[in-house]
Amino acid sequence: MRRVEAPSREEIEELLRADLWELGRRAYEVRRRLHGDVATFIPNMVLNYTNVCVVGCSFCAFYRPPRHPEAYTYSVEEAVRRVLAVDAKYGIRQVLIQGGVNPEIGIEYFEELFRAIKAKAPHIAIHALSPLEVEYLARRERATYREVLERLKAAGMESMPGGGGEILVDEVRKIIAPRKIDSDTWLRIMEEAHKAGIPSSATMMYGHVETIGDIAEHMYKIAQLQAKTGGFMAFIAWNFEPGASELGRKIPYPKTSATLLRMVAAARIAFDGLIQHIQAGWLTTGPETAQLALYFGADDFGGTLYEEKVLDWVRAEAPIDRKTDVIEVIRGAGFKPAERDNLYRIVGYY
Repeated sequence: MRRVEAPSREEIEELLRADLWELGRRAYEVRRRLHGDVATFIPNMVLNYTNVCVVGCSFCAFYRPPRHPEAYTYSVEEAVRRVLAVDAKYGIRQVLIQGGVNPEIGIEYFEELFRAIKAKAPHIAIHALSPLEVEYLARRERATYREVLERLKAAGMESMPGGGGEILVDEVRKIIAPRKIDSDTWLRIMEEAHKAGIPSSATMMYGHVETIGDIAEHMYKIAQLQAKTGGFMAFIAWNFEPGASELGRKIPYPKTSATLLRMVAAARIAFDGLIQHIQAGWLTTGPETAQLALYFGADDFGGTLYEEKVLDWVRAEAPIDRKTDVIEVIRGAGFKPAERDNLYRIVGYY
């Protein structure tokens, strides 16, 4: 993929305000040039190793404070057992490991967990944690971000999700997650990860208190870092789902499917030559909207997400239970399904 300079904030905002159908047409042309009629996916599971978190984001209905009666933390043995059980049942290529900032968990927990998974299932890639957890571990260990990342990589972590990005505008973050790391820290840890040879995803959660200008700023910052490091493998946008969260009581209705299509299309055009893959993200908007997103620039359907708990109530309404479900949804949209690995390399077509 050719590398280009990052677009300006103004150029991105112009895309976000463009006519939706014209935007989609342009994005589809870019998508066809880069990926033809192929749509990728990965058989994976989500290991939510704990729901204990002291950050307490207002948009999160999953977390529980320490000592809450519904709080849980898996032992390393239980976490590994769950990974092996899902692999035995379905066959997976990746485990996405995320939880919260749990003050009872140190870096040794992750080192032991990663090594145990790789020892028993070396074919499963570990896609784990987020800049938020790395920042916490660095403070706990009195270490630099790079030192923490190097230890995690040595233990088996191969890539990092883009969790905690939300909107990379501090005025927005102070409203929806005042105790979360600021945007500069998120970007700095991502840059350190890329320099350490740990690729990652870039994410965005829209549909709450942000403006179009804030979204443009978020995408601009992602593009700027990507032009510098080339470490983002994919961009993933998802809408805020109110659920039973604190923020959901103030913003009870999620954005429509048309908003996701606009975000996907704008990202495909803005990140052309920068980020190769744009994910459809079926979990929050459903499989049908994800099918449409493939025509608005997305080329990746994401994962099967077995065991996902953060948005489990959404999964119940739009279930994808097996790899064959993903294949049929992609094929039903008129695209050629392709299974990929953790680094977006195609390993087979269907």
